Amino acid sequence: MEIFPHIYQIQSLVGDRNLFQYLFVGDNVVLLDTGASYTPAEVILPFLQRQGIAPSHLTMAINTHADADHHGGNAALKESASEMLLACGDPDRAMIENPDHLFASRYNHWVADHGIGLSRFPEASAWVRTMAGPAHRIDLTFRGGEQITIDGKRTLRALHVPGHSDGHLALYDSANKAVFVGDALHGNYCPTTKGEPSLPPAYFAVLAYLGTVQFLEALEINWIYSGHWPVYHGAAAAEFLAECRRFVDKASALVMKTLERHPEGVTLLMCIDECGPAMGNWPANNQWLLMYPLHGHLLYLEQQGVTKKVKGEGYSRWKLAAQ
Repeated sequence: MEIFPHIYQIQSLVGDRNLFQYLFVGDNVVLLDTGASYTPAEVILPFLQRQGIAPSHLTMAINTHADADHHGGNAALKESASEMLLACGDPDRAMIENPDHLFASRYNHWVADHGIGLSRFPEASAWVRTMAGPAHRIDLTFRGGEQITIDGKRTLRALHVPGHSDGHLALYDSANKAVFVGDALHGNYCPTTKGEPSLPPAYFAVLAYLGTVQFLEALEINWIYSGHWPVYHGAAAAEFLAECRRFVDKASALVMKTLERHPEGVTLLMCIDECGPAMGNWPANNQWLLMYPLHGHLLYLEQQGVTKKVKGEGYSRWKLAAQ
């Protein structure tokens, strides 16, 4: 679908959610995200064919961040577009290049200490492993601020928007006052195709995520396009940014109340069980994904000296430092 002149949204599905990539066409042809391992063959390449664009004309594909449904198509797309450059945010490079590192460092890194991670769900783990595709080299990395030329009149600016991942990127189109954020913003939940809650927000680092929200609020933005969420325009864009901030505030308050109820300390699993019902009404089998924001809040409190982490028998606990 053409959303602005020579800018296209490519739509498919991942589970019960939309999955979007974006194509910027000019003297250079730039693709934002490559989807899952099967997305190039099933979606992206047929879309290019319908637009009359040969794969050999792809200049660059940029991965917004390290998640299987956003870069798993790298190897497959490179097979059809051998001269295309693959790019990502510098801190995410190792995870994007190597699926084993992605799983160890992003999906299963809390299993030993907290008893929670993707490997606890074998069917889901196998599905995500398929989406991740084979290992493949990244050609160059961005840190934010780089200008990407589409043609003589149009450029995009790479933005560093961390929180969901350390190296998360977005693209800013100043001509259309549009920002293409991948999964940098989560609102109250990630929606199904019908707009119902599917997944909880998945920011990792509280201050980085709030910094991203503040950074985007300061830009002149009329449009927000993302990897899974509906398009937000005008006042709705500002409201979506405010919604992101309100969810963080709610989560922070719920974590503090949980800590106050348990002077003996709380594990991450306890925090998920106690905070989860008040945080949203996504399906119960996706509740475990609250490990990401809730660990972020517990870690932030630990870094501020509000809590201390206690390791003993069983899983690690956090308790209020004053208790």
